[in-house]
Order: sequence, then C-alpha cells, then structure tokens
Amino acid sequence: LPGVSPKDGGQKEVLPGDEIVLLASQYLQFQANEAKLTPFQQQQSSYDSTSNETTTPLLLCAAGLLEEAMDQSPYNPHLKIAAIGIYSQLHAAHRALTIYQDLGVKQIQLDSCSYLVLPTLIRGGLYTSAIKLSTSILRLHGSTSKEVKDYATRALRNGLLFKAKEMATFQRERMRPSLQLLHSKGLVMDAAALMIPSDLGGDIMAARQQQQKGGGRLIPSVQLGAEKGYCGNADEDATRAERIAIDAEGHFNAPSILHAATQSSHASFDGFVFSDNRDMTVNSFEILYHNSHSTRGDTIIKSLRRGQMHGLLTRAIMAAGAAIAPKKGKVPKSTDETVYRCQSLHHSLLRAKEFVHGADMDGVDRVLWEACCQLCEAIIVVIHGSDGGDKSDDTLASREKAAASIIDSTMQLVQSARTSAGCSPYTGARICQLLPDRVVPLFVLLETVAGLFSRFGWGKRKRNTKAASGALADLALSFRDLLSEMLCAMSQYRSFGGGHNTVGVGLESLIETGASLCVVEEDSIRRALKEVISSRELTGERVDPFVMQMRESLNTFEEQ
Repeated sequence: LPGVSPKDGGQKEVLPGDEIVLLASQYLQFQANEAKLTPFQQQQSSYDSTSNETTTPLLLCAAGLLEEAMDQSPYNPHLKIAAIGIYSQLHAAHRALTIYQDLGVKQIQLDSCSYLVLPTLIRGGLYTSAIKLSTSILRLHGSTSKEVKDYATRALRNGLLFKAKEMATFQRERMRPSLQLLHSKGLVMDAAALMIPSDLGGDIMAARQQQQKGGGRLIPSVQLGAEKGYCGNADEDATRAERIAIDAEGHFNAPSILHAATQSSHASFDGFVFSDNRDMTVNSFEILYHNSHSTRGDTIIKSLRRGQMHGLLTRAIMAAGAAIAPKKGKVPKSTDETVYRCQSLHHSLLRAKEFVHGADMDGVDRVLWEACCQLCEAIIVVIHGSDGGDKSDDTLASREKAAASIIDSTMQLVQSARTSAGCSPYTGARICQLLPDRVVPLFVLLETVAGLFSRFGWGKRKRNTKAASGALADLALSFRDLLSEMLCAMSQYRSFGGGHNTVGVGLESLIETGASLCVVEEDSIRRALKEVISSRELTGERVDPFVMQMRESLNTFEEQ
C-alpha cells in the first residue's frame, strides 16, 4: 500500500501494506507445498523438489513479491526473514545470506537468530560463509565469558550481590551450554577443509559480477585443506591433528566438540544439558506455512556426530603418523606410543559405532559413515594387528590379509552408496551436505590408509602383486565413480528450469506461468529468478572444484 517510505524521508518503521504482502507470500508458499512432488515422484526425478512445474513459479512469485516489498519497506525484519525462508527453499544460498546480513544481526542476536541462515549456507555450499558466521558465534561466547567475570566482580564490589548472581547464572545456564555454540563448533570442524581463503573478505558475488563484466568468470583458487582441516596429505594432517588435540582443551574452541562427543555413548542426548537460545518468535508471521527448522534433539545429535567423526579422523591420523615401518619382512615392534594411539582410536571407534546404532540416518549417510569406521579398523589392524588369537601368528602376511578383507568390505559399502543414489538420485543440496560430513572424511581416511600401506610395502604401484594394495585401489576407483556421479548431479542442480543457466526459453515459461498468477509483475519474477540462477552458479563454483580435486587424486590409484 502507498505510504511514506523511509527512503523518501519517512520514519524507519513498517508500512501499512507489509502484513498483506506477508500473508500473500504465505499463501503462495502454502500452495507450493501442496503442489510438491510425491515421495515416489521425487525418487523418479533427478531434480530438486523446486523443479516441479507448479512449485517453482509459486515460490518465484513469493520471492519477487518480497523483493518489491523490501525495496519499499527496507526496515521490516519480517519481510527479510520470510525472503530468507523462500530463497532457502529455492536453494539460493547467497541471496539468503545477503538478506540475512541486511538484518544487521549482531552481539547476542548471533546466538538467537543465526539458525535462520546457517543450514542454508551448508546446503548451498557456501562453506566459507558458514565458517565466518560460526566463528563469530564462537567469539561471542568467548568474549561474553570474560566480560561476565569482569561485570560480576564490579557488581560484588558495589554490593549488588543479586546482579552478580544473575550474571553468573546467565553465563552458566544459558551461554556456556548454548545449543548454537555446539552447532557452530561442529560446522567449523566440518567445513574447515572446504574453506576458500579468498572468500573470507569482501562480497564474493560483487567480485564475481565485476569479473563477468570484464569478459570472464571468477573461479576461485581452490585447494582442499588450504589453511585448515584435513586434506589427505600425511605431513599436513599430522601437524594439524596435533594442533587440534591441543585446541580441544579450550571450551570456546571448535575442536572442543571432540571432548563433547567422547562423553556421548549412544544416539540419545539424555544427560546433555544444552540451552536452546534460538528465538522462534521472529517467525510469528508464519500462519499458513511454517518453515521447518532443526529440532533441539536433531541439532544435538548431528553436532555430536560431527564430533565423533573428527575424533576418529584425528586419532586415525595420529596413529598412522606413529606407525613404524617393518624391517626385513618382520612385524615392527610395538612401542608405548603406537599402542596408546591404537587403543585410543579403538575406543573412539567403539563409541562412534554405539552412538549411531539405531540412529535416524539415510542410506547414503549411514553406509559412508560405516565406510569411514572400517578404514579406521584397517589402520588399527595394520599397525597393531588383530585383537585376540595367538600373537605368534601375527605376521605381515596376516595383517595384509586382514586389512585387504576390511578394505573389500568397505568397497562394498561404497558400491551400496552408489546403488542407493541410483534409486534416489542426489540433489544438489544433499551433495553439499554430504561433502563436509562424509565425503571429505572418507577421502582423508583413504589417503591416510594409502600412506600407511605404502610404509608397509603395499604402495599404489603394487596393486597387481599385493592384495591390500589391490583392494585399496578398487575402493579408491569405486569412490572416484561416486564422486563423478555427484558432479553430474551438481550440473543438473545448476541447470535451473530445464537445462538453461541463463534466462532462456525454458526459464521464460516459468516467468510467464508466475505472471499468470496475477500476484506480482513479470519483472519482479525475473529479478528473483536471476538471483536464484546466480546463487546456484556460485554454489557450483565453490563445490565442484573440491570434488574434482579429490577425483583427480584418486586417479593415481590406476597407475600400474
């Protein structure tokens, strides 16, 4: 409705028509939700649910409507929150992030409102942005802990005992056990290897558009584990594992999630007291359609699962780094260090298996988790031998045979993941989630096992003469094929609207369909569509290079 807009000199307040716009966008989302593909149709389609001919125009209409409303009423936070939810459904992560930044969330609001966009950043492959936001949450909690101590001391000096107690209670019961703090730790650990240093400063979309004006595309220089996280390089990983083990002692450091995970022995979170400080009241405008957000229990379990995985990675890398190469074909003598590290890995492995027992995980997620666990078992067998039995039978040949058997079983799991993907094709958003959660850890463990095998004389070039080397090569090539299938799915994810990456014939039909709803003008739909296309292309540019790098590294296992 007409009003005195803030940009025309009016007050920084909501306009009379804002609630009507919110209600209209809610109705469009409700219709889109009703028009989604059935579960059976989704299994038969390789596209995201937003590729539905009816769903997409409705969501684009809602996005276009909110874009126009935000132009006229830029200080209404509900319009921006609603737009974030819609762009999240359209998998336009960068546009959702831009709108979130326009909200001006800061200080304690980081703990209460970051949930609006953090999952979208992971699903959209903007891992560096997710790290930046999560790190700001960690810094908030670290600084708050120090400030509360100072303020409580001042309150005591001034005789305000109740104020000192109030601040200490707030820190102890709300801030230190914050759910978002736990969640941020897991995200930082998961996405660390996928961080792109060049994206840490400035607006990546603005830089990309500037490059396009110059006649080229800005493809960032990508390297797995460029500065943080594990990358599959033995020397780099060993150094970083030791650093992580040290940093894990600080409660407000991301690696401390490894200690939180060791305290959990099953998928239940009973006994874990986490304060859910998320402010759900900011979604009070949602009447007809409610955006889904992770429950407290799901957030705890997923975060602790990330802690379990990185606990396995850290211990596996440290165990492999301490391994002693055999001499003259004899089993190397165990040292106190190798025994301790193998036992630590073994106990962590038992906790990880118990934690996911009976947990709600999809097929691909579970089999890749089990594959990572089996590679850890292979590391233990090679370094320490099999538990039980007659130690006189512990020879290099027996260790190689046991390791080859485990690797063969792991390959079957990877094949199972490929089969599951064939029955229910990957979506781009699912690949963006699997990449930090399962794919990178599996790649790192595979490279760690390859380095360990090479130390024991079972290198890549001996795939035809050594059983363990041959089994590992088969696993690596199967995993490479899985990565190729993911790259194919990512290309379909970017081909929004029937295979066109620009506003061509296929996309024009979406615009016409949306305009026929008589809710918003065609130009507004076109504007929203361009935002979705550019955001998805940005996602591909920041996900595909990592997958291709891992695939090229796995090609080395084909060498004779």
